Amino acid sequence: MKKPIFLKIFSGYLLICLALSSLILLITFNSIRTHFIDTTISTLVARGTLVTRAVHPLLEQADPSRLQALVTEMGSDIATRITIINNTGVVVADSVMSAESSENHRFRPEVSRALSGEIGHAIRYSTSLDDDLLYVALPVELHGKIQSVVRLSLPLKDIQRLLDTIWESILQLTVLVILFSVVIALIFSHILSTPIRDLNRASKKVASGNFDVRVTIHSRDELRELAESFNEMTAQLRSYFSTLSQRNEELEGILASMSEELLVLDREGIILLTNESASELFDVEPIRGRYFWEVVRSLKFNSLLERSDTGPVIDDVDLGEKTFLVSITPLRSGNARVVLFHNITEMKRLEKIKRDLVVNVSHELRTPLTAIKGFTETLLDGTDEHISDHLKVIQRHTDRLINIVNDLLDLSTLEEPSTALNLEEIELRTLLEKVSTAFELRIKEKNLEVTFSGPSELHLQADPFRLEQLFGNLIDNALKYTEHGSMAITFQENQNSVIIEIADTGIGIPKEHLPRIYERFYVVDKSRSRLLGGTGLGLAIVKHIVSTHNGSIKVASTPGAGTAFTVTLPKRQPERPPSQD
Repeated sequence: MKKPIFLKIFSGYLLICLALSSLILLITFNSIRTHFIDTTISTLVARGTLVTRAVHPLLEQADPSRLQALVTEMGSDIATRITIINNTGVVVADSVMSAESSENHRFRPEVSRALSGEIGHAIRYSTSLDDDLLYVALPVELHGKIQSVVRLSLPLKDIQRLLDTIWESILQLTVLVILFSVVIALIFSHILSTPIRDLNRASKKVASGNFDVRVTIHSRDELRELAESFNEMTAQLRSYFSTLSQRNEELEGILASMSEELLVLDREGIILLTNESASELFDVEPIRGRYFWEVVRSLKFNSLLERSDTGPVIDDVDLGEKTFLVSITPLRSGNARVVLFHNITEMKRLEKIKRDLVVNVSHELRTPLTAIKGFTETLLDGTDEHISDHLKVIQRHTDRLINIVNDLLDLSTLEEPSTALNLEEIELRTLLEKVSTAFELRIKEKNLEVTFSGPSELHLQADPFRLEQLFGNLIDNALKYTEHGSMAITFQENQNSVIIEIADTGIGIPKEHLPRIYERFYVVDKSRSRLLGGTGLGLAIVKHIVSTHNGSIKVASTPGAGTAFTVTLPKRQPERPPSQD
């Protein structure tokens, strides 16, 4: 059950007032009682001193009858019971009772203390008088020794009556103080709780969306500062909410205008946000609130989502008869992922048409080019020198066309998604030496120094034919653009991969050309490339072979100092997964 803050504050103050008043009441009364008893003891001691002086001669004379008469008379005069006790505890005289009927008082606390030479006192219930009495005992010395004790006593009922009167007065005053404190607590609780209630009501209005509410507190204290801070917070919230609403409208407008399909998934794979394009594509209503696998039915898409746990991923996914380039980007918070679908069906169709065209044209060109080359070689035999020069030009350009056709066919084959590698266990040094052997004549003609550096046995799993193409193209490039100096082929291994570097001391590649060297038909020096018979497809083929082997390639070059290509290949190729679409 909720308790109002007024009741909490008032209850707290009331409990404190009651506790303090009760404590003050008890302490005050006990102090007065203690003080009164101490004063009474001091009075009895003073009286006892007078009595001691009066009875001292009679104790020396050992006259019991006169001692009894004196004690009775003095006890009546000072309204105090007087008892004379010898050092053995026997009562010699008593102003109230007969001495013969009294018990031995040797072991009474006040008597024992007096016999030891000190003033003793005690409060004890008296069976003979049926009342609580205050006793004070004083030692009496005779001939240098304590021979007797003078004990005076007063009943506490007279003291108690006085204390009861004082108790009533203190209690009345305490009740008045408590009532006054309660009134003050009521006023203070009301003053303190009113602004808090105002702030509470204002907070509820803000929570319901009313940002125009204001709290006014006239006191000059922390509550006023709190109210001013609340008003500032409300103003800022109104500004933030307005900005957020505007941005939300802009976002909804952007999402509605996007032609690409958009999904936003949480960590569990539930769709939080989408746009109209996605609703039209997947034809599922409603999309929001569903798990992604209820909407996007693709094993490859599931795999992409799993990979996106470590960072953004992008890949193409077939959904029905359409192909989409899917990018998945996790948000910085890690609580959601943004999935964007870009329809590349038409692009893929055009790529296939282009690829088929290249393949068909290449196949159609191969036969006539072969025939031209054959007839040219035939004509070269038995012709004069002038005609022979023309025929050699025809032959050189025919060879270049044949090389282009062959490279185009190779590249088209590598670009086919269904192209499979013929994987074998390969000893890398043997393969590199075999490839370099094919270029021995050109190496000798240029007088280049070729060095191999690496372990004697280094094995990896790869397609030997494709690796020969890869390293053959890199070595061919190095020889084309290196007129003097050396070529270094180094290879090494780390935990899971093999690193091969082919470096030359040739003319190098300018920095601005490096990003484009893997493009088809892109050559840095076109005149030199044509002169050397280059097709402009070698590095494109290299890039595709490396990619097909799940590796990477880097290039570093300094004009005039040489170029170094670094190829990194995995030692073991992952098993090719089955089609997931």
